[in-house]
Formats: sequence, C-alpha cells, structure tokens
Amino acid sequence: MARSPSVPGLPCKPLGVGATLAWSAAALVAWIGAQVALAVAAGYWVASANMAGDGTVISAVVIGAAPVALIVIAVAARTARCGIVEYLALRWPAPRHVALGVLCLAMLIPVVDVTSWLAGRDVSPSFVTAVYRSARDTGALPLLVLALVMATPFVEEALFRGLLLRGLAASRLGPTAAIGLTAAAWALMHMQYAPFYLIQAMAFGVAFGWLRWRSGSTLLTIVLHGIVNLVSLLQAAAVVEGLV
Repeated sequence: MARSPSVPGLPCKPLGVGATLAWSAAALVAWIGAQVALAVAAGYWVASANMAGDGTVISAVVIGAAPVALIVIAVAARTARCGIVEYLALRWPAPRHVALGVLCLAMLIPVVDVTSWLAGRDVSPSFVTAVYRSARDTGALPLLVLALVMATPFVEEALFRGLLLRGLAASRLGPTAAIGLTAAAWALMHMQYAPFYLIQAMAFGVAFGWLRWRSGSTLLTIVLHGIVNLVSLLQAAAVVEGLV
C-alpha cells in the first residue's frame, strides 16, 4: 500500500489493538452521545409525534454531531505520531481503483435489490422511505442529502475503514479478519433496519473494507458509501412518489 509522508522526524505505525479499540469506541460514544444530546435539544423545539422518523431532525442531528466524532478520530490518529491524512488514508485513489469501486457497486447494488425482491422485502427499507417523506414534506430534502450522502459516509468511513481497520489489520488478525470484523461492527450500527437489511449492510461493509485495503484510500470508500446512500434515497423517492 502506498504511504504518504508522515509527521517529519516521527515514526508512523498503526496503533495497537487495545488503543485502536479504545479510540474507536470513544469516537463512537462521542458521536452517539452528541446525536442524543442534539435530539434531546431538538425535542424542546420540534413538536413531532415521531422524532425518530423526522427527516429534518435526523438530518440536523447527524450533521451537527459529525464534527464531534471526527475530532476524536483525528486525535486518535495524532497519538500514532502520524499525519491525520496518512493514518486515515485520506488520499485520492488511483483511477484503476476508482473503476474497480464503481464496478463493485454496479454488481453489488443490483444483487442486493434482486435479493430483497426475491425475499419479498421492500427494496427501500420503510425507515428510509419514512425519513424521505418527512424531509420532502418539510422542505428539508437538501439537508437530508447532505446528512446521508456526505456527513454520514465521511464519519463512518473515517472511523471503520480509516481508524479501526488500520489498527486491526496491522495486528495478528491480519487484513482479512479485520475487514470482516469492521464490516460486522459497521452493520450492527444500522439497527434501525430489520435484520434482513443488516445482512446487506454487512455485504457492503466487506466490499468497502476490501476496496479500502486494496486501494490504500479511505476517500474512495467515502465516495462509494455516499453513492450507495444516494441510490437508497433515490429508491425511497421512487416509492414515495409512486414511480414504482
């Protein structure tokens, strides 16, 4: 994997497993804690019977909490005596890896959708359609796109494929186990969906982990993650607007 320059005069090596898990947990707790705090604050201002499905609130909470998680992740990278960009692999991927990533999505998204259809499941989970409908009705669709297509992919990929994957892959676990474990942990973050969709999230997590390790670029998986979320929103829009 290609490496960019580290902090001048300082060695750059991955954090140990213990430190990696501790910092990853701290970032996750900080992110969730910030979201809960913002949701509670929003509860005083938003008279909604179902805040869990309020597109405006969800978008504002996700965007507002993102910097909190990113600060913790950045501090973790600095404790490794590395440049943040290098440690988290926030570098542009080679064109061949971009093509590989697009090819993976072009194959995986239809397979996931057909699997949902064959299993008698909605291609667009009810949670996504509910949030889309709420955001549309309140004029918050641009905010929802910003939250799900930009903020969420950046935080989740920096945490799972940037911080966590690098530390675990450098341990005795090795890259293969690290990819599987980070994919499983990431899938479990999506508990708002039915178990069937968690399996699909796991599949995307494995693909993102493999692409991150092969390309040496977390920016690639951030972009691909954003594309997947955008496709999910477009599918929800098609359902809500009666196009399918």
